[in-house]
Amino acid sequence: MKHVSGRRLNERQHRPSLISDRLQTGAPAPVMRLACATDIPSLVESFGHAAGKLGFPHYVISRVTRSRSASTRRTSLEMIGSHYPQEWVRHYQRREYASTDPVHRAAFLQSAPYRWHDIIGLSKAERRLLDEAGEAGLRAGLSIPVHQSDGSILLFNLSGPLRSVNDAINSRLAYLISAQFHFELHRLAQMSPKRAAHLLTPRQLECLTWVARGKTSAEIGEILGRSRYTVDYHIEEAMEALNIRSRTAAAVHATVQGIIKP
Repeated sequence: MKHVSGRRLNERQHRPSLISDRLQTGAPAPVMRLACATDIPSLVESFGHAAGKLGFPHYVISRVTRSRSASTRRTSLEMIGSHYPQEWVRHYQRREYASTDPVHRAAFLQSAPYRWHDIIGLSKAERRLLDEAGEAGLRAGLSIPVHQSDGSILLFNLSGPLRSVNDAINSRLAYLISAQFHFELHRLAQMSPKRAAHLLTPRQLECLTWVARGKTSAEIGEILGRSRYTVDYHIEEAMEALNIRSRTAAAVHATVQGIIKP
């Protein structure tokens, strides 16, 4: 049974020639900007700039994995980049919504871009999640899943006005910049990790490893037998050494570069 309803995007509103013209004029600039990224933060920033041009002020890029056990069906989320309302992000994390999110459920069954309001078979919990997201300012969205060889999904969630979500050309361009992001992420992963690894102390590497595993500073402190303030210090020093402003982005960068192995 198909997971997304058969309602077509508004393709009939556009002649093929117009679509082709807009693709040719709209795609090169964001693609070139992504290609010039020298690290993950600049790659995420370039993606956000391109998404904004398409009319999506909010976006999240994450790696989604699902447990192999059919009985638990637990979904894990590794954040790579995010420009969602912070209050919603905190609420989402507190409620551990990753396993409830219907957008994630759809991602494992879809290979093409899909709109959130096309997802069918919503449970009561899933509908409540989408309603709460709407109240937080994320009323409509478009998702692009990129399936990985290890079974995980690199998922791009774009949120904005309904007109942006329903635009058939936007769907194509969003797919293009997502595919380009995936390509550039792979390129950055090929860079030698030794150049960055030597900048970090063993304690900084240890703290970043636990950040990549989703632990808070307080939890890391308990594991390492240090105060949360000491942990924060090591993480901030690692961020400065890597020239990255976010602890999550620093952990993702270190993971992709092979500096740490979560």
